[in-house]
Amino acid sequence: MPFPAQTAAAGSPASRAPAAPSGPVDIWLTTTGAGTWTVPADWNSSNNVIECIGGGGGGSGATGGGPSGGGGGAYSKITNLTLTPGASIDYTVGAGGNGGTGAGNDGGDTWFNGASLGASSCGAKGGVKGGVGTGGAGGAAASGVGTVKNSGGNGVNGSGTAGSGGGGAGGPNGNGANGATSSSTGGGGGGGSGGGSNGTAASSSTGGAGGNNSGGSGSGGGGSASTAGSAGSNGGGGGGGGGNDPTPGIGGAGGAGSDLGDGSRGAGGGGGGGGSTNSFITGGNGGQGGLYGGGGGGSGLFSATGGAGRQGIIHIRYTP
Repeated sequence: MPFPAQTAAAGSPASRAPAAPSGPVDIWLTTTGAGTWTVPADWNSSNNVIECIGGGGGGSGATGGGPSGGGGGAYSKITNLTLTPGASIDYTVGAGGNGGTGAGNDGGDTWFNGASLGASSCGAKGGVKGGVGTGGAGGAAASGVGTVKNSGGNGVNGSGTAGSGGGGAGGPNGNGANGATSSSTGGGGGGGSGGGSNGTAASSSTGGAGGNNSGGSGSGGGGSASTAGSAGSNGGGGGGGGGNDPTPGIGGAGGAGSDLGDGSRGAGGGGGGGGSTNSFITGGNGGQGGLYGGGGGGSGLFSATGGAGRQGIIHIRYTP
């Protein structure tokens, strides 16, 4: 006859499944403005990473000449920060700067564990707004807080009647790349994210291509004639819009990044500049920067709007 089923006593070796190995935990803080974060009970002060990206600067418009792209947000990183489980941590996520029909707006600074950037454990500067004839500088690494710091890319000075490209955000693979200049009517390409390549300058009425990400891909193509520039991908820059009557092309958006943590988020590319014409026709709007921290592209002339810079982010990774 068959033996009766046996049940192991509670707590005996036969009743316990082997413990699964603990993997890393990724936490993303993306709501802009000031907030508080509670340190988890299983926080490990000997195995953690904190990364910050500042907000991107907004691109400008203009009624005269030289609409320009905004600068990308900077990147900062620290490792093995000692925190007490249950403690409440102050942080701020920098907002992206709005684009303008004149000058844009600056991107906000991002920081973690402090009442200000300078008093924080990790912090990154936001990108500077694009002005009329003056590209916005990328967030400066030297103004950040961290053991690894990379600057955002610059939005270059616009030339002619079309907009220049915005700068890419700094990231773990290097400084953000610069946007490119416009031509008489074609918009300049946006810069790639950290460690990537600069945007390509426009040629006559054809917009310039965006820059690539650090892996050599992601560039958005420039528009021809009256067509829009293509959006970037995976942290690549957006292409510039083409310029011609009757409808100048808008700048392509910068690509969202994928170089942080689990690869679902990262440093964004810069937006492409909007195209324009040599007559009094409203130009194409500038392309918005990519999430996170990409600078917006400048617009074409006559009441068009520069692209918005995109907000920053805080990434926390720890292994319990």
